[in-house]
Amino acid sequence: MNSQVERTTLTLCCARPLQDHEATQLRGFFGGRYRNRPEFHHHGQAGLIYRHPLVQYKTIGGVGRVAGIGAGSFLLQAVDSPRTLTLNGETVEVLDTHRHTEVVAFGPVEGDIEYRFLTPWLALNEENYQTYKQMRLKTQRSELLNRVLVGNLLSLCKSLDIEVTDRLRAEVSVDGTEEVKIKQDVSLLGVRGTFRVNFTIPEMWGIGKQSARGFGTVHRIGG
Repeated sequence: MNSQVERTTLTLCCARPLQDHEATQLRGFFGGRYRNRPEFHHHGQAGLIYRHPLVQYKTIGGVGRVAGIGAGSFLLQAVDSPRTLTLNGETVEVLDTHRHTEVVAFGPVEGDIEYRFLTPWLALNEENYQTYKQMRLKTQRSELLNRVLVGNLLSLCKSLDIEVTDRLRAEVSVDGTEEVKIKQDVSLLGVRGTFRVNFTIPEMWGIGKQSARGFGTVHRIGG
């Protein structure tokens, strides 16, 4: 059941290269600019919105990118291109912007597709990270990560109001792990590596925790 979804990407080339950690500040800039739209900052009247974000912020290769799919794509088409960014109190000039909207493939497919994580995938929360560490067998850890990845994709589909009737299967190959500090006194396990899944994910989209801030961004291997 391979369907399609609309995606818009706003690319920001600045007077200096943006650092990886500045995806968080980029989110803060747009979230402050469009406070009336929770899609940009993922907070509602009751606090944090716990669903897959439809607008994501990335700083890859020194370039800022704001990406949206579904309703997020619609919103990004309407925003003004900024001439400057305010990042952690610093004013950064935007030299050039490019906005691109397209319809891309999305959803379950028959065969497996291979992807690589361009940024660490924050697969585990604090609770299941403890479970992960207690697992002695590599197969147990792999099975847990496989289940989490499938859950990430189902969460993405739910945010887009897309029902999945196909059985998803995933196989994660871990190249390495690292602790990623997401806020004071809170670190999560970041996974680097590749995975195979019978699902088409839009290029450069992020899955997992903190994906709105650029984590878990994927690249399809082999076209």
